[in-house]
Amino acid sequence: MQVPDDVSLQAWKLRQSALMELKDWSLQGRVGLYTEQEAWPGDIHWQQTGTAYDMRIIAPLGSGNLRVYSVEGGVMLENSSEPQPYFSADPEAMIQKQYGWKLPIRNLRYWMTGLPSPLSSLSGKLDLDKLGRLQSLQQSGWQISFQRYKNIAGFDLPTKVLLEHKDLSVKIVIRKWQV
Repeated sequence: MQVPDDVSLQAWKLRQSALMELKDWSLQGRVGLYTEQEAWPGDIHWQQTGTAYDMRIIAPLGSGNLRVYSVEGGVMLENSSEPQPYFSADPEAMIQKQYGWKLPIRNLRYWMTGLPSPLSSLSGKLDLDKLGRLQSLQQSGWQISFQRYKNIAGFDLPTKVLLEHKDLSVKIVIRKWQV
């Protein structure tokens, strides 16, 4: 874990402030969810509008699609292989009940843009590069690594993110950002 110097810490504070103002964005890319027993590759499409989100994971060759999106009072989960959608006020509990994964949906919104989530406390210090970009953090039992960034409309946004939890790993490679 790196200890940020004054220059990277100052750059981080400016970055963090700018990114917190980024309310509407979308991304497209590839995602892989991995457990010890199975792997689920697919495409990911995420649309964030204010606090509302719509995340879709599209499996290859039409083998199934998963959609998680916010609605008033909670979140809906649709699986193309299920006859009807599920609703819950707690997206993490719903996904764990349906799939056995502990996927931090509410925190992902922040992590995708290279920020720690304000919804959970950090475990340890932030690892920053010399430009003040987040390289890794620990939060909500997850180790998050930001492996690549790309400048999009004046924002350095992640293009490769690894999320690791004790029984699930998620790899996201973002091909297209829109802000």
